[in-house]
Amino acid sequence: MVGACITAVAVLLLWLDWLPLGVPGQWEWLRRAAAVVPSLVAAVAVAAAIGAGVLVLAVLRSARQPTRTVAAVLLAVILVASLLAAVGLTAGDPGFWASGALAVISDTSMGYYGQALSLSGVSDAFSYHSARVASNRLPDRVRTHPPGPIIFFYLLRQWLEYAPGVIDWGETALAQRDISAAQFHGIARGLTQAPISRRDVVLAVPIAFILTVLGALVVLPAYGIGAVAFDRRTGLVAALLAGTVPSLLHFVPSIDGIGAVLALIYLWLWMLAVRRAEVWLYILAALGATAMLLWSFGYVMLLVLAVIVAIPVWGQTYPDEMNRHLRGVAWGILVFAVVHQLLSSGLEYNILIALPASVAVHRQILAAAGRSYWLWLPMNLCDFLLFMGPALATMSVAAIYNGLKQRRWPALAQGLVIGLLVIVVLLLFSGSTRGEVGRIWVFLMPLAALPVAYYVARLSDSRLVWMGAALIGLQVCFTIVLHATLVPVYPF
Repeated sequence: MVGACITAVAVLLLWLDWLPLGVPGQWEWLRRAAAVVPSLVAAVAVAAAIGAGVLVLAVLRSARQPTRTVAAVLLAVILVASLLAAVGLTAGDPGFWASGALAVISDTSMGYYGQALSLSGVSDAFSYHSARVASNRLPDRVRTHPPGPIIFFYLLRQWLEYAPGVIDWGETALAQRDISAAQFHGIARGLTQAPISRRDVVLAVPIAFILTVLGALVVLPAYGIGAVAFDRRTGLVAALLAGTVPSLLHFVPSIDGIGAVLALIYLWLWMLAVRRAEVWLYILAALGATAMLLWSFGYVMLLVLAVIVAIPVWGQTYPDEMNRHLRGVAWGILVFAVVHQLLSSGLEYNILIALPASVAVHRQILAAAGRSYWLWLPMNLCDFLLFMGPALATMSVAAIYNGLKQRRWPALAQGLVIGLLVIVVLLLFSGSTRGEVGRIWVFLMPLAALPVAYYVARLSDSRLVWMGAALIGLQVCFTIVLHATLVPVYPF
């Protein structure tokens, strides 16, 4: 009830333009010139997604834990629901195909696609990284990110070049906005420094769609983390909640959805390793950490979270099991070091040099933009809670407080929640991000939803269905209002 009331107040304030969406003169989320009314396609897709979620909750009414087979089937249903919600809200917006493609191309919104077009091969993305960081002429996001997103756009562009029917699809999607590929090419050339062909512009349309779809995969690691930390019931509810996070559904296309998937997969593998004390899982976690840090340096905080997660579990293990943990950690560190040594010696990419250099450039950019540290401290927290969804954020605060007070959670879950609180505080007071937190910190939102999933999963009979459906409905409704009111990604 409290969550519903707070959601209603947030919607009203947003509609009246009374809700603070940033710091005037420094940075603010942009409002649409005219509200976007959801199309029939969007309404049907969102209704189907909610229906699929209710179906999953209905199956979970029994107090018994679902079997692995049942959990796998339900997770597949949740994945379909997540894809329907993401695709429905975007594809149902007539302006998405043009604006999404421009967001992919624009140096203001991303900048990685233009850099990818200049590559002769994947190795260039690594070997030229230091030069990109030092260049004042390149987009800010290119200078402050590792080469992972550029490599992704390069490989995706190469694959789409030979995919049948993709060019026709892109041109048809643009025609829905009464704009030809030639006209669109003229607009796009003004948004990027990179030389861009008409074919590159048309291929940006399916790329925008693929970015949206891949972000919806976050439900898979959300389930895995919930199942490892608590149980399969909690994991399934956590996946449902992760798929309805407003930030994930609204800010598309962007690289942050895929980044959340990579970051949570790493954490999932690490938690599996800590739980099972198996060397091969620690090695997989090390490879996951490598992929995560090649996508964004901001995820380095998850390494701190990983240590805090492990401490309560390791403190309760017997000597023989602790030895297996130590061997696993040693092998994981060795694999991580070997991979990065290969990148350094073969491709001239050294993370120990790239990370601090990018952080220094990022701080210079924030200082030049005049973003005040003290003003953004409360604004960042408000932004995070708003784009997580008022109802889910309210329940998350209450669930975390109650869970830590009662101390009934498993050691792994206890460490996860404490670690989450620690890194949120560290991120807030580090001042590393001043604005755009509602989009950038999306990888933390499914983790903050886990305590809520735990308490919802403890319900049985119709209470589970009604509570879960009400929360999902509130999240989706708030997302629709956000999407109708605010510009998702601003390419200009």
